[in-house]
Amino acid sequence: MEFVFIEGTFNLFERPKGCSVYSIMNRIKDRLVPLHLMLTFCVGLSVLKAQTSTATTDIMGYSTVSLYPGGSAVVPPFVNSSSYSASSTFDGASNLSASGLTVGAFNAASGYSTFFVEICSGPYTGYNFPVLSNTSSSIVASGLPSDLGSVVSIKVRAYTTLSTVANGSAGLSDYADTFTLYRPNDKVSSYIYTASGVLADDYATAAGNVPMAPGTGFIINNSLNSSVTFVGEVDANQCVVPLNAGTTLVGPLNPVGGVNVSSINLAPALAPYTDSASLVASDGSLAITSFYSDGSSLLDANYTPLTSNGSPTVGVANGIVVNAGQNSVWTAPSVLSN
Repeated sequence: MEFVFIEGTFNLFERPKGCSVYSIMNRIKDRLVPLHLMLTFCVGLSVLKAQTSTATTDIMGYSTVSLYPGGSAVVPPFVNSSSYSASSTFDGASNLSASGLTVGAFNAASGYSTFFVEICSGPYTGYNFPVLSNTSSSIVASGLPSDLGSVVSIKVRAYTTLSTVANGSAGLSDYADTFTLYRPNDKVSSYIYTASGVLADDYATAAGNVPMAPGTGFIINNSLNSSVTFVGEVDANQCVVPLNAGTTLVGPLNPVGGVNVSSINLAPALAPYTDSASLVASDGSLAITSFYSDGSSLLDANYTPLTSNGSPTVGVANGIVVNAGQNSVWTAPSVLSN
């Protein structure tokens, strides 16, 4: 029997036997989330200050996800804490104003963006855009829409990378276990786990800095019982996840788990009766349960609308494979909005 101690509450919580996902948050100050999160997730809170003059409250935590031998679809359930947060002026192209930055701190490296801008206000709230570079007073990001707005609230966060996953893992087999990522244009990329760093499938090129956008994940094939521990912030923002024409692996940013698949707002992102969303089993089998959409509700394999009582649940870091005929976006609600 294991017990969890929540600092500041002086209570012990029993961890159920056989629990494959173990989640803790550290309570430092006031309770800021609904009680059901406290009970389900053993939630505590950490009060932090953002890198601006405004004090904000961030909820930090970690989740350890068990990986059975075989294959699993995994989506990191947290985002990294913001490295910069402010109200920013947009020039209508690719530049966002900033202040007090270290030149090059957010620059892309080795061909990959290492940071992204999260939009926190206006019609594009929840969208994320890769950062290309920065000066002391501006941030250059890729893909910013021209109608973003003249002034927007932003956060800059580091991407979760394959190194993040590898460094948080236990039990993975050197040069045997693999990660698979689905990319735009129906491209599939495979990477090799090694104890000294993740490699491309040529077994030579370093690939640890390969990023994953929030709400997206990877297939992991592992030969032995393993685990991955994710550490980060529970994003209070909704997350807008691009769905590529072809295949995309996605999942809710939900470190609590147990949410009904019918309640994560996936149906409007799918083309009615043609696109599919398949919940991947977490038992190592990579078995799937597929769903469709009528444009507003998810449907089962017989095109019958799912009900909240009959809807399967999405576990912590549990991935969903979406097959779409054209590019779309999925607006995933924050777990804190429920």
